[in-house]
Amino acid sequence: MDTCRGIGGCARIGTVAYVLTTCTVAGYRQRLQIRRGNCDPVTVLDFPNPTVRPLDCAPAGKSRWGTASPIGGVFQRLGVSPNGKRVVFEVTDDFSLLGRGKLLPPEQQDGIFVVRADGRGLRRLGPPSRDASFGFLMDPPGRFGARTTVWTRLTFSPDGREAVLTDLGPGPAGEEAVQVFTLNVGTGERIQLTHLPFEPDHQVGLDSLDRGTCCPVFLDNGRISFLSYLDIDGSNPEREQAQFVMNRDGSGVERAAFPVTTPEGRLVPIFETTGGGERRYATTLSLEGTPLNGDTGQPDVREIFLFDGGSLLQLTRFGRSDTGTPDLTPDGQRVIFAASADPFGTNPSETCQLFSMDATGTGLRQLTHFSYPERSMRGCVQVAPPGCRVLSYGLEPATGTVVFYSSCDPFGTNPYGDQLFAINLNGLHLRQLTQARGLVTEADGTVTAENIGPIGHSRILGK
Repeated sequence: MDTCRGIGGCARIGTVAYVLTTCTVAGYRQRLQIRRGNCDPVTVLDFPNPTVRPLDCAPAGKSRWGTASPIGGVFQRLGVSPNGKRVVFEVTDDFSLLGRGKLLPPEQQDGIFVVRADGRGLRRLGPPSRDASFGFLMDPPGRFGARTTVWTRLTFSPDGREAVLTDLGPGPAGEEAVQVFTLNVGTGERIQLTHLPFEPDHQVGLDSLDRGTCCPVFLDNGRISFLSYLDIDGSNPEREQAQFVMNRDGSGVERAAFPVTTPEGRLVPIFETTGGGERRYATTLSLEGTPLNGDTGQPDVREIFLFDGGSLLQLTRFGRSDTGTPDLTPDGQRVIFAASADPFGTNPSETCQLFSMDATGTGLRQLTHFSYPERSMRGCVQVAPPGCRVLSYGLEPATGTVVFYSSCDPFGTNPYGDQLFAINLNGLHLRQLTQARGLVTEADGTVTAENIGPIGHSRILGK
């Protein structure tokens, strides 16, 4: 039985689900854990060493990026219902680069499952998606030898009855292509909403970063947003990645309204758009200019904007290349984002921090105060110390508690790892929610790594 602890000054955090991946020379061990409020986490599934060959865990540990674990593991998509009562997750080794079709124990069926937040009532909803949750591309000249894109988020409809995901389905001529589906979490019924054509230049594969049609999310108004390179409604003849929205039944597909230019220069959507609906959201846009921190590998200045109907408001003016991941709070009043800026003189190491700002462009507040003795060379895209990354995952509207993921080490216990944290929206009462060991050299000289991800939260920001 799990136990709950009262923590003075700290608000409850709803329901958080996450995968804990332990890498040893013998292979992976992956556990799906669920934490409710201040209760101890419960383990739903535990797969010991699901791999087929010895592993070098140093690269995984040094990357401090557990959310990329689907590339080698068996847990893929993950989501928590808005009321925090149910967790839906996907298990498959069909795409694992460590041994496709060979990682799951013989007694474990693959598929998409639902379980109650207390760990009881586990049942299978249906087969796994045939569309990988990630793209992977070898890049020997690159900084890390490979590049990846990962989308593991399962978001729910406002009433909690359905989740949305991509899978393969018939196109207009019966050809198989990536489509958007809804999944009924009560009955397991999967309904195909789109009938998009197959396009060889933009299809997801394990040897490509191109996500084609991807990243569907339920908006708070019940509509569904997704990204695609296709010219679905005649508004995307240039075949660039565009954001589309549609009704819950798949009707009314249209390209989301999006600004093109401003007096400051060329604007390029980064598609970190979030918000209560397609008419109001926070987004990252790229402006022409030389960033103050030009060592991140990004050539343009990136700033946070609020797009509200036909109006566009620039919120930040940091002049840096790594400002991003904006989230509009459920009440639409504040935007939470990550940046390595130092607007208050309290971040001299230019470490990635969590900030918030009024949707009017005022009231900037630095929520975290992570620090390193040396300057973070690449800000919010930094992998190895000095420096770290921050990504917000949810906010409890009633209590103003932000749940976020970070590879920072505020308590000096985990210099090479990543954890889940919670902090009040006023920047007080920071606490660590998980206890992953990170990168560890054992007594016998072998290297192990333990990281967090994928992650789901009952109060997803910016759905």
